[in-house]
Parts: sequence; structure tokens; C-alpha cells
Amino acid sequence: MTTGGHHQQQRHGHGHGQGHVAYDPSSLHLSDAFYGGVYQEIVDWLAIPSGAQALEAGSGAGGFTALLAGAVGSSGSVAALDMTPDLLQTARERLEQSEFKDRVSFHEGDIQHLPFEDDRFDLVWSSRTIHHLADQLVGAREVLRVIKPGGRFALREGGLRPRFLPSDIGIVEPGLEDRLEVAFDQWFQKFVREGDGAVRYPYGWPRLLTDAGFTNVSAKTFMLESLPPFSDTQAEFMLSMIKRWVDNEERSAFINGDDSAAIKRLIDPHGPDYAFNRSDLHYMEGLTVYTGQAPS
Repeated sequence: MTTGGHHQQQRHGHGHGQGHVAYDPSSLHLSDAFYGGVYQEIVDWLAIPSGAQALEAGSGAGGFTALLAGAVGSSGSVAALDMTPDLLQTARERLEQSEFKDRVSFHEGDIQHLPFEDDRFDLVWSSRTIHHLADQLVGAREVLRVIKPGGRFALREGGLRPRFLPSDIGIVEPGLEDRLEVAFDQWFQKFVREGDGAVRYPYGWPRLLTDAGFTNVSAKTFMLESLPPFSDTQAEFMLSMIKRWVDNEERSAFINGDDSAAIKRLIDPHGPDYAFNRSDLHYMEGLTVYTGQAPS
């Protein structure tokens, strides 16, 4: 199964900038809840020192923002940046209810034109946002500009896409999720990476960081896996991943009628083929974080 866009929101590549956002607060909150545990693992692994000045480039609904705010301590700060006012308001409302509200500032802006001075931050975190930029390399270089010498850029991109169904589910030809993976790639290229002003970058994420000027580039993948019984949050999130292939016209155009019919049977809680009546589901996903250091 596949996810597309930052925290499941769809940022369409046509027009680019940082993408046009189909804003769905309930979907964003669900995503933050689903990934909360592995997000904490990532924050712990980053070992952010107390007092750090951090930027979240593409802050979404604020779930990761809160974790960053906790990590930097009372003497640190987090600048939450997004180009969508509604998202910033959602994140602001979330943080205002937390003990970290005085550590976070909110900024409307585009990653390719960051509204900050040079050498401002010890750490920049960006999750599934850079790939929406018209020119991803320009965005990475702009991130480097605002990082202090020796500071770090932590970029969540790529990874292993989610899956949770057996290869043969008995109601359609085997390999449904393999076909959805192909469909996702086709959808992603058309609706995220193509469009006026898009600049192709035919290399991987480690090369992007190196070309942008970062040193000591590395990568780590955090595995997220679960077996039944699933919590309500897990089940709702997993269902949302397959429902989009029949509920969203842009996506449904990339799958065939048999697969569409099978998905409708899988998501019908009153039907005999409802996915969560099965005991053989196994959710697996790999979240990859690429890191680079600003030259000293």
C-alpha cells in the first residue's frame, strides 16, 4: 500500500512552489496519531541537544512539531513553517494546548525562499515536503543556507511504502498491492512531480544532500510493523490508505476495474470480505531519514 504527500495530504505538483494542498485536518491528525510512536523513535535517535534552535520545514498539523519542542528543552526553540495558513493554524491550536507553546513560533513560507537569516538553526527537519518542490535541489540548498556551520538537516523521504495485505487475498488476481505500487508511481509523477516549472532531479536523496553542499550524509530506516488486533486508529489509517484508490478520481484512474471492485469489498465493514475480519494482515512500512551536516 502506498501513501502520498506530507502526512497524507495531497500536494499537487501543478504550479509547484511547495505544492497546492488539499487540506484535510482529520486525515492529518489521524496520520500523526498513527505514526506517533515511530516519530518519537526518530526524535530520540536524532539526539537533539537541549537549547537547540530547530526548524520544521513543512509542519503539517503539528504532531512532529510537539515532539521537536519537547526535545529542544525550555532553552530551545522550534520554528514551524508551512505555506498553508490553515495548516499553520491547526498546528498553532495544537501547540497552544501543550506545555511547549512558548517554544514554538509559526511562519508562513516556501522552502525555496525561507524567511530566515543565514546560519540560524542547529537542526532542520523536513518530512515528505521537499519532493513537492518545483526544484528539489534549490530547496535543499536553501535549507543549507539557514543551518549553522556543523548543524544538521534531517530529511524524511523515500523509504519502504506500507503494505498490509497477503499477496493473494482470494477475491482478485494475486499481487493487488504490487499493482497499487505501480499505480502510485504513475499517479505521483503526473500529479506531484510534473507541471509547469518542474525540474527533474534523476538521482537519489543521498546525492541530493551531497549536491546541495551537505557533508557526512547518511541514512537510517525506521521500521513500523503491526499484527492484529489493530487499534481503532491503526485500522482507520490502514483503511484510509486503500479507500483513496476508489474515493479519489485522480487515483482511481490508475487502477483497473477488478482491483477497484476488490478494494470496495475490502473496505465494506458489512461484507464478507472486509479486510479487518482477516487474521492474516501484517502492516509493514519503512520510514527513511537522510541526514547531512552543514560544512563547518
